[in-house]
Amino acid sequence: MLRRFICCLLIVIPLTATASNTVNLETTMKNMGLALKQAREAASPQAAKPYINNLSALTEQAKAAPFPDDKAHTYLEGLNKVQLTLQRAQVAADANDNETLQQALAEVEQLRRAYHKHRKVSFWQLLFGN
Repeated sequence: MLRRFICCLLIVIPLTATASNTVNLETTMKNMGLALKQAREAASPQAAKPYINNLSALTEQAKAAPFPDDKAHTYLEGLNKVQLTLQRAQVAADANDNETLQQALAEVEQLRRAYHKHRKVSFWQLLFGN
């Protein structure tokens, strides 16, 4: 009986997850930060490749998130820059070029910090909305 319940649960969970099809941007961004940290701390460019791939997939996922109308262009611009930089990081990892890889990952970190400043909401926006 327990096996049947677990099997049914394993079938239903993915269906409900795809039915909602909304991206939790905060969770995605936290996962991106973790993947970036892991890539930067990897022992070798080859060891960083899975984290770079994960980071690329998460970046693509983040682009599907709903953004406020006034900042959507800015956020998408930043995510596109991150993707381009990750492509350079992937090429460097494939070439086993740790120096270029670390430079690209440092640039991703700089982009992260720069674009996170755009998401801050002013006191007046909190009080009065938009």
